[in-house]
Amino acid sequence: METALLQPFNHNLFERHRVQVDILRLDRIDPLISGNKWFKLQPLLERSEPLRPVLSFGGAYSNHLHALARFGQKHGIPTFGVVRGESKLTPTLEDAQNWGMRLHFLQRDQYRQLRERNNGDEPPILAQFAERFGRFDLLPEGGATDEAMVSCGRIWSLLPQEYSANRVLVGVGTGTTLAGMVLQAPANTQLEGVAAIAQFAYLQPQIDALLAGRTLNRQVSWRLVEGAPLGFAKVNAELSGLMLRAQALQLALDPVYTLRLLHSFIRRLLAGEFAPGERILLIHTGGLQGLRGQQQRLSRLASAHCGPIPL
Repeated sequence: METALLQPFNHNLFERHRVQVDILRLDRIDPLISGNKWFKLQPLLERSEPLRPVLSFGGAYSNHLHALARFGQKHGIPTFGVVRGESKLTPTLEDAQNWGMRLHFLQRDQYRQLRERNNGDEPPILAQFAERFGRFDLLPEGGATDEAMVSCGRIWSLLPQEYSANRVLVGVGTGTTLAGMVLQAPANTQLEGVAAIAQFAYLQPQIDALLAGRTLNRQVSWRLVEGAPLGFAKVNAELSGLMLRAQALQLALDPVYTLRLLHSFIRRLLAGEFAPGERILLIHTGGLQGLRGQQQRLSRLASAHCGPIPL
């Protein structure tokens, strides 16, 4: 399986710049528990009470809730999903509900309270969930836990032992996947996290905190780079055109993470940031639910794009 997940990404653009590009297709590990979510959810099976219910949070097209619901159905774990926004079922939430997840919708101001902490206390609204759902384990939005971070380090095991790349690029949302890969990266690895949001300065201390107190290989380096200068999950005509071009090349991307990863890499390649002879590995972290919510808009924006699509 591991070899099949590693694929060469052949294109004349890369040939012209004399770089070798590969993609690690985490999206193909499981068709429903997609990409890095597969790794983030594995620690649920290692709990002292593996069948204890799990409650987590996300938006109407949340990859995390979608994967959690399917994971729960597969392993007999009851799941509860707290959804940001109006009470409206999307195809993503319909899937989750059909897999047994009990959904609860919250207005956005209430949802923000879930992220607030006063002197370390849990938000009062969690007590309401406990009254409604009973005992459960709380899983942060995106599945961002220390255990999930360590599990994401196992991504390296999917590569052939003899494989090496000059740089490894991965999309970053919470930083959990990047931190896990930093923690367990082979020596002489250079990791670059492509941020999913324009204002990403907060991510550096967040990732530093995840790695604090852990033994790191000094021969492993990492840094954050900009994806697209847009807000979270926002797209423009250029990104939309690239998305459709990638689809024509049989490469399914999501508009939140993997599309921005590819866009950032190509723009930097055209700017001369990669030396001839480099081998670059792109990590496809899966999660295509965002595409379900934006496919029509992406097609419309792509048709309005003026200018070349370099891929």
